[in-house]
Amino acid sequence: MEQFTSTTDRSIRIQRICVGVVFVMLFLFAGLRWNVGTDTWHTYTPEYLAMKSEQTDLSQEESLLIDDCYRLWARMEMGLSKEKAELLTHEEALSFFKESSSHTSVGFRAMEMALIFLGADVQWLYVVTSLFILAFVFAVIHKQSNAIVLAAMMFVLTGSFFLSLNIVSQFMAISVCLFACTYAQERKPILFFLLIALAACFHVSALVFIPVYILPKLNIRPIWCFVAVAFTLIVSQFCFPIIEKIVAAVVPAYARYFSHESDFELIFFAIGLAVLAVGTYYFPKGKDKPYYRLWFYANVIGLIALSFSGHIPYMKRINYYYAAPHFLFLPLVIQCEEKPSWRKAMTAIMVVLFVAETIVATYILNKNGILPYQTFFWGSRTSVTEGMLEYIPGLWAQ
Repeated sequence: MEQFTSTTDRSIRIQRICVGVVFVMLFLFAGLRWNVGTDTWHTYTPEYLAMKSEQTDLSQEESLLIDDCYRLWARMEMGLSKEKAELLTHEEALSFFKESSSHTSVGFRAMEMALIFLGADVQWLYVVTSLFILAFVFAVIHKQSNAIVLAAMMFVLTGSFFLSLNIVSQFMAISVCLFACTYAQERKPILFFLLIALAACFHVSALVFIPVYILPKLNIRPIWCFVAVAFTLIVSQFCFPIIEKIVAAVVPAYARYFSHESDFELIFFAIGLAVLAVGTYYFPKGKDKPYYRLWFYANVIGLIALSFSGHIPYMKRINYYYAAPHFLFLPLVIQCEEKPSWRKAMTAIMVVLFVAETIVATYILNKNGILPYQTFFWGSRTSVTEGMLEYIPGLWAQ
């Protein structure tokens, strides 16, 4: 018995060391990045510099960075040629990003103001936000998962990590919401709702996570979950005008999003449907395990949201919250398989499929604009944005 205990303790220590190494590697990858993720130059870098300009004079490099970000925005959003974009002034750039920065939530704004008060370079924004996200995510893995190494690996392979490099403020909210699941499972409403309130301080969309509190107590047969998803797919074809009017009346600030193009999120939907199918097969064995029903029903809500994605823009943003636990749920599903050989086969198949999906999404399609990867100390930071002005994929002919 003592030998078994010693072996088990050693295995746990080795797993924790492995996860610690993964944490450090991901933190360095995320915190030291520069211009990785479309929103870095489109939103976070220029808006931070615009806020900083209200407290102190910008350096020459910072002024050039905000000017280039505005010119990139003008080329992508207005279709300006490089020559016309270069005629835009520094004052126009400052004015534009000062006005557009009003969309950030109070918590994110407070964090930016604290960094500005300390005179921090914009790079510190990415260091701090990366540490925040990864600290919450790995705390979640530690508290909620019995397969911490696989969960840490799946955090990368399911795309959550690469997504966090782009939608920074929303993924800060998502990471806090994931941690709040601990208190939904433990039935501690005060802590759960306080964490949702904290998440909403970074991105108000976190309020969509409130229904998660009831999920651990649900006992809906999986067949009805398939019916609910199918029903919303049908209803979504007809109810868009009604939803548009409701949003315009209740939250008019978000009505502008309905002017954007909407495409059915087929890949996200297919992944969610596959997770639902596998989760349904093991539902009888897993439903009484901690977090199984919470993560199972969360995936269903994500699929219901995606059912409307063909008609309502940005529904994938809601799905991000409910699909995020995939990296925790899938290892739990595998643990429900009693045969060791089958568990190994399922793990191998899952890893291979998600590696393929990750390669397609990040390398071939570059979904979140994370390639080419670069850090802030690889040459001049302005040379990166200036180089982007020369060629912008997808921009119509000038």
